[in-house]
Amino acid sequence: MHVLILTTLLSLPLYPVNPVKQDTLDIMAIHLSVGMTAPNGLAKLGVDFITRYEFRPAHPVLVRASMDYRLSPVKHVRYPNGTIFGPMLSLETLYYRGTNRLTGYIGGGVVLALYDLATSSADADSLRRFHNVYDVDLKPTPGYRLTFGLRFHHTTSLEVSITDVRPSFVYIADLGGGSYSRRLSKARFNDFRVSIGYVFPIWKNSRSARGP
Repeated sequence: MHVLILTTLLSLPLYPVNPVKQDTLDIMAIHLSVGMTAPNGLAKLGVDFITRYEFRPAHPVLVRASMDYRLSPVKHVRYPNGTIFGPMLSLETLYYRGTNRLTGYIGGGVVLALYDLATSSADADSLRRFHNVYDVDLKPTPGYRLTFGLRFHHTTSLEVSITDVRPSFVYIADLGGGSYSRRLSKARFNDFRVSIGYVFPIWKNSRSARGP
């Protein structure tokens, strides 16, 4: 991680010789990636499938909206075990600098986790039998994300991101007689993700703007 962050920062010159030729990102693009999330206090190793829409309003700023779809197994003594799945929406602003061969970018933004939980059969039976809980859900939760990335020859990307969200497990119990209760249990779901991707340009820079 430290090597990637250091390389990203070193590829961000403060005063490019020619700001136009340093405009190495396309005006508009679709960026598809696959990422692996490291184990954290709540979930084990997981996988993300990421779709991003990128727009460059002005040099050297890139704005992008993303949707990540996550699959991550939960194994914890405090929370129900199972699989976390579903989308996370994000909106980020990135600062970039570099050359046609290598561009580095750094930035961050806000996220909204819309995860669901598929409870394991053993935990679902235990919750129903001993606590009258027939459903466990995850409450939609906002958070934030920091991103460090490199882009090679305009198209291939390598990124590291750190995301922090604190969702609540929602336990819905049947009290009988048509009455139900909802109980919330707060959790911390911060993760470290490494992803590789490919950029499909929609609106390219001109050859003269990109330089040699």
